[in-house]
Amino acid sequence: MTRLGGWLLALPALVFTALLLALPLGRTLLEGGVNFAVWRDPYFLGRLGWTVAQAAGTAGLALALGAPFAYLLSRHDFTGKGLLLRLLLLPFVTPTLVAVLGLSALLGPQGWLTRPLGLDLSETPALLILGNLFFNLPVMTRLAYGGFSRVSPGLIGAARTLGATPWRAALGVALPLALPGLAAGVILVFLYSALSFGLPLALGGERYATLEVEIYTLTALQLRFPEASALIVGQLALTLAATWAYTLLSRGGSGVPTTGLPRARGGALAALWGLGAVTVLICFAPLLAVVARGLLGSGGPTLAYWQGVLANEDTPLLLGNTLRFALAALLGATVLGGLYALGAWRARSRVLDVVSLLPLMVSPVSLAVGYLLAYPQLSATLPMLIAAYTLLALPLVVRSLLPALRALPPRLLEAARTLGATGGAAHRTVTLPLTLPALRGGAALALATVLGEFGATLVLTRPEWATLSVGLYERLGRPGERNLGEACALATVLLLLSALAFTVLDGGEGEVT
Repeated sequence: MTRLGGWLLALPALVFTALLLALPLGRTLLEGGVNFAVWRDPYFLGRLGWTVAQAAGTAGLALALGAPFAYLLSRHDFTGKGLLLRLLLLPFVTPTLVAVLGLSALLGPQGWLTRPLGLDLSETPALLILGNLFFNLPVMTRLAYGGFSRVSPGLIGAARTLGATPWRAALGVALPLALPGLAAGVILVFLYSALSFGLPLALGGERYATLEVEIYTLTALQLRFPEASALIVGQLALTLAATWAYTLLSRGGSGVPTTGLPRARGGALAALWGLGAVTVLICFAPLLAVVARGLLGSGGPTLAYWQGVLANEDTPLLLGNTLRFALAALLGATVLGGLYALGAWRARSRVLDVVSLLPLMVSPVSLAVGYLLAYPQLSATLPMLIAAYTLLALPLVVRSLLPALRALPPRLLEAARTLGATGGAAHRTVTLPLTLPALRGGAALALATVLGEFGATLVLTRPEWATLSVGLYERLGRPGERNLGEACALATVLLLLSALAFTVLDGGEGEVT
């Protein structure tokens, strides 16, 4: 297939992206692009400064913790290593409000760690930074692990035979070679943290609100579309520059797991245990806190919260909407994403690479604002909500499948063609079986992500389309211990759905790259 044929395969997803992303953002540019007064307002400049500062702080901490841990994982073997690498994807697909509840249960007012330590983080930015780390430390670790895995063990061994200590060999040999992957991880963590919506909305408060929260406030609460559009324009410029840099740095694809690694012992084992304990505490303690909080009342273990959720007449509606919308979005994202990945692979186009990442780099809230401006008649319709879900899931399928396609030996397809197979038959009998694990992994990430999607839902939904995330958010807004306990019960349902979707679909190969 020629490069033109690759572009034709990618065309359906390109048209979909143009209608659901480029056109709404273009409408936003027309609405707010000339309103530069917003960027002279000290208030909005302060919000921009805080958004950049908290994202940069998160990226720095993720690099400091994730890079050493990833290097040790890439150089040593130990029991349970494969399971740990799989579990590190769970926080990435955890619904935002589940993380909010877990962090609040641990470190908020009357939190389980707050009371014995006397340390309440609810009025500080620390809780938001920890929330960002919860989601992004696994991303940094996985990307750094892929970068370090591409460094040949022979190079490390040569440095050691010349007298270098283990850490000098790591800093002098492995680090420079893995630097593109590390830089790509830092950029991705920065962007995810800067574009986060649910965490700063729930944990930041008015004092630590980010640009995303301001955009939501200006549109949904104050109907000040020109100012919101101007903020989106500036945010989009930063996003495009960072996305282009990310694609340049991540062209090498995923790391290849090294076989025959030595067992960790001595100082390496101690460092693995220490960094692993910190990672597990940051990434999994909030999840355990949510489950425990839904089972514990003020007087001890109780099922009252679960009984309240199950007895509520709205619960079947919330669960049914969540599953129906997520499955519809998954179907669309898998078909469009599969065709797009195949087309981008055949076309060998860097432009297609960048375009595939844009839905990840433009926040759901900003997209929802664009839909309100570009499609006012469709903004409160179910097809628009499903289309928004599909757009958010699409890049997860593409970014999982594309590295697997690029890793295919070209001669396999050529051999199939020489044996008489047509192009379609060659892809069906050779390409699909070899890349199916990656496709399943991407589908798992996509489904688990849209199950707990919150930003676009909050702007575009109607009461009859409420999902588990909306029901959870409404309970969080009500006072009382019972509402908090029922919110934790709903959060546990969301967490179980995400974990089940990931377990059923994931082939073990899928990750965002």
